Amino acid sequence: MAKTFGYGTVLQVTTTTGDAAIAQLTNISGPGVDFAECDTTTMDSSSNFRTSVPGLGDPGDMSLSLMYDPAAVTHKRLAYYAGQRSVKAFKLYQGGSTAASEEDTFSAWVKSIGREIPMDNMITCDVTLHVTGKPGYTT
Repeated sequence: MAKTFGYGTVLQVTTTTGDAAIAQLTNISGPGVDFAECDTTTMDSSSNFRTSVPGLGDPGDMSLSLMYDPAAVTHKRLAYYAGQRSVKAFKLYQGGSTAASEEDTFSAWVKSIGREIPMDNMITCDVTLHVTGKPGYTT
């Protein structure tokens, strides 16, 4: 069974000039999918146990942590996208491979963005992307 090291993972956002890798990422969490439960139990069901089917899926959020750089174009773009409330296309390449066969694609909008500016450490930025529609996971 192969193991994948997180180092080298690339998250790209599609811009009008092509795909741009978001600079200086330190952590990525998500996205994940959560499905609603639709109860199908009736009074004449064959047992006294509830039955259900999966309902609509919610692709949820992706959280990013990064070392903030005010000169990094992709950091400026994330703040701009938040202000524009625009949906963008993203590509995630895990473990350093940028082979098209190993990418996860999804559309998302910037749900939140904020910086932490400590006195004696690096300025960091936390970004939450809300994924919309069906993510394109590879198999």
